[in-house]
Amino acid sequence: MALLKNLSLLLLSLLTLLGLGLVQPSYGQSTYQRFLREHVDSTGKGGTDLYCNTMMERRGMTRPRCKQFNTFIHDNIGTINNICNAPNIRCKNGNNNCHAGVVRVTDCRLTARSPQNCRYGARASSRRVVIACEGNPLVPVHLDS
Repeated sequence: MALLKNLSLLLLSLLTLLGLGLVQPSYGQSTYQRFLREHVDSTGKGGTDLYCNTMMERRGMTRPRCKQFNTFIHDNIGTINNICNAPNIRCKNGNNNCHAGVVRVTDCRLTARSPQNCRYGARASSRRVVIACEGNPLVPVHLDS
């Protein structure tokens, strides 16, 4: 009986926190965490083939298959999150939850692959990116371009 009471209180507390917006549902957090893992490297300068080869492997984008193309953003997370405050624009999939901003990036493009090795070429630049944002507060969940 005490266990049931404790579980009920725990559930009530969680629902209260969700209602206050202090806890985001896990689907939003996992999508945001995936965006961070795949696209954000605030401390790195990037720009070299070695950078791309290292980061693509370190961030898990060479298994089970080599990812063809990936962009790493080198601005701080506050700057990246702030793109979500820019005016809405249409995403490639037709949704209207995308936002654009200019950031420093390294684009990594697959140049060669073997059964155990993915090789990437790098291109560093400052350019416009389009990011899909979701949640409350809005956070980036997908790099659209």
